[in-house]
Amino acid sequence: MKIGVTGASGFIGRKLTKKLTESGYEVKKFVRREVLNEDEIYWSPLKQEIDIEQFKNLDAVIHLAGESIAPKDIFGFLPFAGGRWNKERKSRIYWSRKWAADLFVDTYANLDKFPKIFISASGIGIYGEHGDEVITEKTQYNRGSFEQLVVEEAWEDPLLEIKKHGVRVVNARKGIILGKGNVATDIFTLVSKLNISSPIGKGNQYFSWISIEDVVNAYIFCLENKNLEGPINFVSPEPLKQKDFSRIIAKIMNKKYFFPPLPPILMKIAIGWELGESLGLTSMRIIPEKLLKENFNFECQTLEMCKEEFVD
Repeated sequence: MKIGVTGASGFIGRKLTKKLTESGYEVKKFVRREVLNEDEIYWSPLKQEIDIEQFKNLDAVIHLAGESIAPKDIFGFLPFAGGRWNKERKSRIYWSRKWAADLFVDTYANLDKFPKIFISASGIGIYGEHGDEVITEKTQYNRGSFEQLVVEEAWEDPLLEIKKHGVRVVNARKGIILGKGNVATDIFTLVSKLNISSPIGKGNQYFSWISIEDVVNAYIFCLENKNLEGPINFVSPEPLKQKDFSRIIAKIMNKKYFFPPLPPILMKIAIGWELGESLGLTSMRIIPEKLLKENFNFECQTLEMCKEEFVD
């Protein structure tokens, strides 16, 4: 089976392409530069160009590419580092997804032969704030945030056109990803190492998280499972309140969990108003209903099982 992967050089992409290759799949990586190897396919969302002949011969596409919602490292949150959600960055986040989706939609519309499976990265931000309500793939959106707009309008809705061609489309709505080298994990680890773990406000907002191993395995599971299509929540079965999430990480690292609560406004000032709201204050208590129904095996069902992601 021949799989085309966009965003293959990213945090998820590197691990996923490695696992796919080890599992016996032939992997083709989409690149925006001149093709240098046989395992590469040229594409350019900006120019709306793609190697049609290579694309036609794929059995499936796993689409991961897109400007990162959060900065790539901790320093990217600094005021002039370019990682905060200013007008320019928000434009890059939106259009990197919209142009790619438009390119794939047009490509499918003009071909008689094409990949029959299309799995696209997505995000739980599409749900918006839901407080203590349990969220499944059937839950209605609470619109209004920038992240919600991006996921719905630039990532998911355009791909509805591909389904009309008989393609099985999966929208992988990922939660907070935990894994060494990922900015979220780096932040949680640093805070715990400094013994300044604390709740943000009352800490009652829910964090829906998932280990990088489970993300990779879930992509392959969706690739191989014909029953899975549409939105799929890529989150662990155990969403946690932020105060409990931080307390468990501190315990894993044998550090203190005793510090004055962080006022929400300081969180917003520290990393930017909208980004702070999105990453630390929005409450989404999400359950991976579809994965559980198909008996997906989570390697990290609980946060305690992710110990190796925080301990050197």
